[in-house]
Amino acid sequence: MKVKIPILLIVNDRPYILPEVLSRIMKYTDWDNFELWILENYASKSVKKIIGAFKRKYPFINVYEQNFNQISVIQNEIISKLKREIYIKLDDDIFVTENWTKGFVNVINRHIDDVSIGSVVIPINGFSWKIFLEVMGLKAEFKRKFPNIEIIQGCTEPAVWSDSEVAKFIWEYSLPMEDVSKQFIEKVGAKIEDFVVPYRYSIGAISFTHDLWERMGGWKVDEKFAKKKKVYDFLLGLNNHIAKLRKKKEQRRTKNIVDIILGMDISALGIEEEYVFNFSNKENLKQYVTNESIVFHFSFFPTEGEIVNNYLFKITSIPKSI
Repeated sequence: MKVKIPILLIVNDRPYILPEVLSRIMKYTDWDNFELWILENYASKSVKKIIGAFKRKYPFINVYEQNFNQISVIQNEIISKLKREIYIKLDDDIFVTENWTKGFVNVINRHIDDVSIGSVVIPINGFSWKIFLEVMGLKAEFKRKFPNIEIIQGCTEPAVWSDSEVAKFIWEYSLPMEDVSKQFIEKVGAKIEDFVVPYRYSIGAISFTHDLWERMGGWKVDEKFAKKKKVYDFLLGLNNHIAKLRKKKEQRRTKNIVDIILGMDISALGIEEEYVFNFSNKENLKQYVTNESIVFHFSFFPTEGEIVNNYLFKITSIPKSI
């Protein structure tokens, strides 16, 4: 049996864009070489229903679930089971188009001796938004509209992270995604370039090797979580025991209360990307972004409300061919 590259899609509670995210992954992925693992990280009921519908249509989809919210834990568990050479990890707010996997895989292979993580150009991203503007010839238009905003690169420092008007500008020139993706690849042409990211990088869409994962000791888990998990397991076991005595399948309301009290419904944000960045520096490894491919990120938290209000229906108008 051919060993396929796993695509690890982490889902939680974005039912308003998940059908579009999944539809695009299903359409634009070569399933002879890849396999999809949907990681239900404390997924909501509505998200579970959407995943169930896709699973019925595409039985080859793999689903792995976790009943608490801790992104690192669910990744570590599935990676320890799969033990593949390379992985692509996506968050549930990433939209893909044709040939999207190419850059993720090739950037790792080109820099196998010193790579930590690889990624591709993502317009709504603190590092590659500048590359997108340059390749698409949009810098002059951007400066005309935002004369006081610098086109800098970084993690959360660039305006694309926090300024909703900038995020809307980027989306205005990212639609329709299929056309923009083709234009971007055509403009890059043979001038494929891999850029080193010297900052903490947003890891919503990355590729990495099993070797890196092992060397890091797995994705970093919040230190407070391990202590809470022991108490959580005890209370969960007690709750299930009481449910059986009452001849009930479960006591979901009680579980939800336990989740909230112990904070098991909230995952520590940014801990993985900070850890991989520090590990990269310590081990003289590099984070690479290639212009060989492009994917599209919905939004960052500070700008999400504005993107939902202004672009949700434009973005989720799924082409009939999907």
